[in-house]
This record gives sequence, C-alpha cells and structure tokens, in this order.
Amino acid sequence: MEKETLRQIDLTGLRCLLVTAALAETLAQMADSEVVEAISDDPVAHILVKRWCQDTGNELVLAERLEKGWRFHVRKGTNP
Repeated sequence: MEKETLRQIDLTGLRCLLVTAALAETLAQMADSEVVEAISDDPVAHILVKRWCQDTGNELVLAERLEKGWRFHVRKGTNP
C-alpha cells in the first residue's frame, strides 16, 4: 500500500541539476519510505528524476505528464 504524500514541493523554474538537488534536500529532511510530490516545468525533468532515483536508491512512484510540466511522487529509500 502506497503511503500518503507527506510533503509537496514546487520545482517550477528550476532546471537540470537544481531539480534533483531540491529533491535531495527535501528527502534529507524526511523519514525513510515517506513520499514527496514534486511539480516541475523542466521539459526533461522526467529523465533527470528517473536517473537520479536509480542512482540514489529512492523510488520513483509516479511520473505524470502535465499540461506544462511533470508531477513526480518519490519515495525516500532506506539508503539513498
């Protein structure tokens, strides 16, 4: 069963590594297995976030295309 999204962050206006840096900063303040919802208008954010999750041990639960960007749900891994 998926845990409820506990935190939401707006990454609108951030590009490239700033998207994943902001995610990393947010997840560092959260407990293992908690989920953050992030909104980004970076056109390649889905690629960046997917790769970042693979590299850090976090789980990309949702990557949803929006009219002007992306919505992500990322579950904090136990050893990111």
